[in-house]
Amino acid sequence: GFGVLALALAGLASGGPLPGGAAAKLDARLLPVVQTGGPGPVSAWVSFGDKGEAGPADLARRLAAAAAALDPHARARRLRAGVAPLVDYLDLPVHAAYLEALRSRGLAPYGVSRWFNRAAVRATGEQLAALAALPWVARLSPVERAARMSGAPVPPADAAAADAVPGARGVATAALDYGLTLAQVTQIGVPALHDSGYTGAGVRICVLDDGFNHWDTHAALQGADVLGTRDFVRGSDDPTDPGSSGFRHGTETFSCIAGNQPGRYVGSAPGASFLLGRTEDGSSETRVEMVYWGMGAEWADSAGADIISSSLGYCEFDPPDADYAYADMDGRTTVASRAAEIAASKGILVVNSAGNEGNRTWHYIVAPADVHGDSLIAAAAVDAAGAVAAFSSYGPSADGRVKPDLAARGVGTWVALAADTGYTTVSGTSFACPLLAGLAACMMQARPAWSPRLVIRSLRSTASRAEDPDDRVGYGIPDGAAALLWAPDTVSTPELPPLSLRLRLAGPNPICASAPATRVTFGAGAGLGAARLCVHDAQGRLVVRELPAVRNPAAAADGLPLAATWDGSDDSGRRLRPGLYFITLEAGGRRAAVRVVTLR
Repeated sequence: GFGVLALALAGLASGGPLPGGAAAKLDARLLPVVQTGGPGPVSAWVSFGDKGEAGPADLARRLAAAAAALDPHARARRLRAGVAPLVDYLDLPVHAAYLEALRSRGLAPYGVSRWFNRAAVRATGEQLAALAALPWVARLSPVERAARMSGAPVPPADAAAADAVPGARGVATAALDYGLTLAQVTQIGVPALHDSGYTGAGVRICVLDDGFNHWDTHAALQGADVLGTRDFVRGSDDPTDPGSSGFRHGTETFSCIAGNQPGRYVGSAPGASFLLGRTEDGSSETRVEMVYWGMGAEWADSAGADIISSSLGYCEFDPPDADYAYADMDGRTTVASRAAEIAASKGILVVNSAGNEGNRTWHYIVAPADVHGDSLIAAAAVDAAGAVAAFSSYGPSADGRVKPDLAARGVGTWVALAADTGYTTVSGTSFACPLLAGLAACMMQARPAWSPRLVIRSLRSTASRAEDPDDRVGYGIPDGAAALLWAPDTVSTPELPPLSLRLRLAGPNPICASAPATRVTFGAGAGLGAARLCVHDAQGRLVVRELPAVRNPAAAADGLPLAATWDGSDDSGRRLRPGLYFITLEAGGRRAAVRVVTLR
């Protein structure tokens, strides 16, 4: 009550700890706010210790309910991608009682994440101290505020010039009359897929961006199959604002995929179905809280999206938070990158702009484009002749992986104006991204049995620099016709050794304090080098650096010559809080993981 809170604040003011070890729950960046009261409410993540499960039987019941509630398209996507188990702890909703408890304390959550099991609130120092004393609160940390990916301005074309573009009509090499977009879609081989009947039909694409004015009234977009819209910034279903001069970037990127006005403007996957999510807030110094991107990705998963096309990226923060460093672009450090990794683990193919920082101080790719190329396509920008744009961000990732992954037209790209009619040209990796997302959608329709990883491999393996990837365009400009003919069993992919990692969970799972430790058996194929087994939490943080392994002769013939156990403790032997963890096998630059749940 009030007495406990008063003691807590008094202890902090005198340098003493919060009672009951509550101080350990506070991120160091929040301590000054609690100590001084701060200038006013701050945005903070409230992470919970569990999802309200009463025990193994209750957890099993909740997982079964989550599996039954899966969107049919999401279920099919996960099955196609080989997601196992089909649902896990990340799919369970945040415990409703915890959210109601926050509201009863005057803290209205403005963002909730089931993947990270937390809620975003605006709280004073006194409220934060009170939250830290609650047993079901596991962690309090600041919500990072990020500067969005900077734009690459280019003088806009005269919209009227769209009526007379030399060579834009009547080209015999394509059965469909693309009009203005002929050059940009031909550069990546889209017409070959369209001519074969693959326009993205049956594939769901979620576009995450900063506003979609006139998405349903523009002549090239009004026939698009839009299944749902959401504005995560304002908390509504309407991602438009007719009175705003903004809310256009989303319309522009959406048109690159969905445009369908033959003879005038045709996108890279006009037959696909779409979800439009506004996750970017450009109204105040072009700043945005990355909470919205994660919410958009979770929505895409729930709604059955096969592809996320995101023309957003993050690398810098508002003061007083320190900026990210290039060293953080390792695919698993930033909030957005961890969310993109989880989306990929659910069978979603993520396409993200590489960034427009090539000729700026930052220089390198931005998050979440740093996620592993087997899970995410980072899009670089080239011009009509295939030359890389000076503004296109440089790779590699901080841990030395090839980045960007692929390239498409991002200089003078034709887009639909955020109005009832009209077109213009724009520049930026923002527009290379949706062109590639549409190409991937056509490939998904053409090869419905393929996992997202196989789709990515088909595009990389047949791109212009497949044999010699670099740090500007990665594997190069893709070729839809060649990707359509690609066969996984006949094409050499040096980065994927023929003998992969093997990791098997022998149980028990979940892990309880009163139950035996769980056991895993594992092995690495020849040529992958020494294997290391470690444990990460659901947010990608390393909690056990290495689990000691012993010989496992009984399963050596199955490629599982080693075994290890884990009892749910960290490197210091302390019991970790209940939740989802990943026992991860790493060797030769590759990773495999099994999911484990720990209970009280």
